[in-house]
Amino acid sequence: FVRPVIARADDAVTDEARRHFRAGVAYMQDPDGEKVEEAYREFKEAYALSKSPKILGNMGICAMKLERDGEAIDAYSSYVREVTDIDAGEREQILRDLQTLTVGIVRVRITVDQADAQIGDVRVPNRGERVTNMYAGPATAGATSELGMRPGHHELTVKLTGYEPQTWEFEARAGGRDAHAFTLKKAVPGAVAAVTGVVTQPAPAESHASALPWVVAGVGGAMVVTGAVTGIVAMSKMHDLEDRCPGNVCPPGIDVGSDRRGLKTFSTATDILLIGVGVLAAGGLTWALLSGHHAETASSSPPVVSALCTGSGCAGSVRITF
Repeated sequence: FVRPVIARADDAVTDEARRHFRAGVAYMQDPDGEKVEEAYREFKEAYALSKSPKILGNMGICAMKLERDGEAIDAYSSYVREVTDIDAGEREQILRDLQTLTVGIVRVRITVDQADAQIGDVRVPNRGERVTNMYAGPATAGATSELGMRPGHHELTVKLTGYEPQTWEFEARAGGRDAHAFTLKKAVPGAVAAVTGVVTQPAPAESHASALPWVVAGVGGAMVVTGAVTGIVAMSKMHDLEDRCPGNVCPPGIDVGSDRRGLKTFSTATDILLIGVGVLAAGGLTWALLSGHHAETASSSPPVVSALCTGSGCAGSVRITF
């Protein structure tokens, strides 16, 4: 399918057409490699301005290389029919190309329920890079366009501003015919924002916050065990002191002050622990209930727990703000 550029700039008729034609030739002869898609665009523009049939040969070459086989067949067929002075060898090569293209082409009829959509075609070969082409959809809603493409696995996507893209995948068989009707659905405004909002909700933070009141209550429960142990020790020391000092009268040699200081230490510790149990348990449970009640309207602050022991006894308090 590789053939040289065959038309000349003089065949382009007008100055503007010649500029587009020369640009197309420059793209085809680019030192870094052929830029076929750009060249095809320039040749089409030159032909639209001049209607010179000799430019159709260049268009046929480009369309064939781009795998726009239906357009290649149309361009080549018009070229050999309308141009009478084609070199015999060139004509023979074009006829062979036409025969190969005609045998293998797949005709696909596309119907779109909206006007002026864009049709993107991606052919996925077994080896090598994907081949992508863009086509203009029907100019009238509900009309049908026919595309001529190369055999293989194709992914056809129809796009139109304000509508959701629709894709159809199919296996195109050589010489076959396929058809598909696209019904476009309007895009839902704000759909992306709604999804983003769900993803970014701070659910983990709320989960940790709701567990804290129960942790506080659990600490209070642990203090019950410790308070019970210190209470038992204090009671044991008190009974031991009573046994050694019946009627509060102690025999000589017994260090009553030391025993009483030890007894006071354990008694104070027991008071602190038991007061803490009540304060923490009450604070934790209250916090949990209030957090659950106000979860949907406001977030309550953690309770402020305090306890104080003096020579006259121990006391505790809980301050809750919501």
